[in-house]
Amino acid sequence: MSETLSHTVDDLYSARVRRAGPPRLGDPRRSASLISFLAGFPDPSSLPKADVIEATRVALERDGEWALQYGASQGYQRLRDELLIKLRRDQGIEASDENLLITNGASQGLDLLVQALCDPGDVVLSEEPTWSGAVACFRGAGAEVVTIPLDAEGTDVEALASELASIVASGRQPKFFYTIPNFQNPTGVTTTLARRKRIVDLAHEYGFVVIEDDAYSDLRYRGRRVPTIYSLDDQGLVVYLSTFSKIMAAGVRLGWVVASPELIGTLSSLKAEGGTSPFAGAVAAEFCASGTLVEHIAELTALYASRHDAMLDAMTANMPDGVKWTDPDGGFFVWVHLPDALSAQALAARTREQGVEFLPGTACHFDGGDQTLRLSYSFADEAQIREGIALLANAIRAEMS
Repeated sequence: MSETLSHTVDDLYSARVRRAGPPRLGDPRRSASLISFLAGFPDPSSLPKADVIEATRVALERDGEWALQYGASQGYQRLRDELLIKLRRDQGIEASDENLLITNGASQGLDLLVQALCDPGDVVLSEEPTWSGAVACFRGAGAEVVTIPLDAEGTDVEALASELASIVASGRQPKFFYTIPNFQNPTGVTTTLARRKRIVDLAHEYGFVVIEDDAYSDLRYRGRRVPTIYSLDDQGLVVYLSTFSKIMAAGVRLGWVVASPELIGTLSSLKAEGGTSPFAGAVAAEFCASGTLVEHIAELTALYASRHDAMLDAMTANMPDGVKWTDPDGGFFVWVHLPDALSAQALAARTREQGVEFLPGTACHFDGGDQTLRLSYSFADEAQIREGIALLANAIRAEMS
């Protein structure tokens, strides 16, 4: 009698799955039971339910037979029209319809770009620390990631120039540089105009793509808008990503890519689902066309500015000596450096027992980062922020002792 062998699906996983790691996103419903500084979840009370209901009604009455149908690969046409208006008005980006692709959130846009540009083993460059989703994406692609540090003025462009020269001298071609120039996730810093121009010059010199991820630029609390890197480029080497997740509703899962027509065509061909949700696109288009988006962004900016101030005031009042943090001009995040020898992961375990959660900095690094952590002020209200920061500061003191 022959022996029966036992097989599992684990034996069949691809190398990409083995590189990818566990699921990244948490559950907002679970975080709502805690004082949560963990993720960039929008404030629940700010989500425009009534406006979305009205936009849905109007959109379906206007164009229901097509909003409920399969859609074009570049996305719902009326939404593309509205986004071209928004890009010109709010970001200073002059683009045409052939430059625009609607995606399932900006995260799909980044994933499509990595698919289009990167084979396993290719060299890419990224700010570090950076958005945890980008860390997972580049690891899953099997890229060799060269990291570029940040300082108070954003991307360290001299470090970027040095790394590029070294890569090219070794006979390799860098594929892209990933940057979040406005209110960077996780540090909150903004890259200056002079450094943005230098990034474009380096892209022209070395022939790599710049991926400009700009999810937070509409949420500026102070200072003046800095021109996008995309608007500084005249050779089609900069790609611009953004999303409705922070300015309308994360649940609509709509983002966009602005790039050269050739690259937009390539990315469109990689979209296995075809056109991203025509239904969500129709609702978002009406939300924009009615003027509600502009009004809502103004409301969100006031709300998050108040949350930002509450968190910074609480940290100043409570944090022990040796803890350092950033003070962003917009966005959702404060980046914290712990005193020497403290572990953010150990601290996270301690504070979670007390009902407070945050993101350890290891999630935002390709290697290391355990003396750093990210605090989001978007999800918790001001009373929770004050209570949570006091608890966090006490936990840090306990770890220090």
